[in-house]
Amino acid sequence: MIDLHMHTTYSDGTDTVKELLEKAESLGLEVISITDHNTCKSYFEMEEFNVKEIYKGDILVGCEFTTSFDNRLIEVLGYGFDYKKVNKYLEEFYSDELVSKRTNILYNRLLDRIKELGLEFHLERVRDKKFTNEFFERGIYEELVKYENNKEKLKEDVWASFSNFYRKGLTNPKSKLFINHAEFKPSIKEIVNLIHKNGGIAFLAHPYQYKFTDTEKFLDKIYDEVALDGIECFYTTFSEEQTNYLLDFAKKKNLLISGGSDYHGTNKENHNLGVGRGNLKISKDIINNYKIGKYYQ
Repeated sequence: MIDLHMHTTYSDGTDTVKELLEKAESLGLEVISITDHNTCKSYFEMEEFNVKEIYKGDILVGCEFTTSFDNRLIEVLGYGFDYKKVNKYLEEFYSDELVSKRTNILYNRLLDRIKELGLEFHLERVRDKKFTNEFFERGIYEELVKYENNKEKLKEDVWASFSNFYRKGLTNPKSKLFINHAEFKPSIKEIVNLIHKNGGIAFLAHPYQYKFTDTEKFLDKIYDEVALDGIECFYTTFSEEQTNYLLDFAKKKNLLISGGSDYHGTNKENHNLGVGRGNLKISKDIINNYKIGKYYQ
């Protein structure tokens, strides 16, 4: 059993690298990939201790890159690349100064949207006030969702979860909450080229997680326009029907397949390491055709 999608405290997970490795070992995972958002810092940390003393399986270098495609945010999972070279690019693009500047713009846009819509909101009650942090929206969502009247004022399918708020609201051009993250992200083609240039392979992450109304058309379009190597077909929230569609699509298009839990610790409910909601159990066989050699260990 393997898990090629998980996060640590270097992005928006709640487990440290060592805690994650300990859990992977206890579950008997054969191969893992730590795929923090837009950083490879986990792999630098692992240079500082004997990983095999904690986790005896194989580790595939990985990262989840946030990209823009057709004015929408799309994630790409990169595997097997030279993480030192890739991280140099990421540190430049996501320097503290630039992230702070971009986040401040998005933060003010969101406050403007909230005011325009007349939503009940008390800034002083927001859990996380570190608005230079790229993940500031979660705290704002938690404040907004407290008030039932907000659901009446904005009758969109954005209230059931933070994922809906983010995917169907903040990053959806058709939503009244749209604040256009995409203009501050590299294009998907740029990131795929970066991964390929540094010896890796690039996968479209969790296609159904974007909550598009036309996912199948989106898949055709992105396949035609972007040189992806594969698709994440196994994912915690996918139905059997969705997984089968993606597996069939990958087979028809001669694409590789990947899969993972998208484990974030306590920051994502029911995304349990290795097993998702209990029935993920991804076979190691899916990586047999990965033409890469850069396992971390």
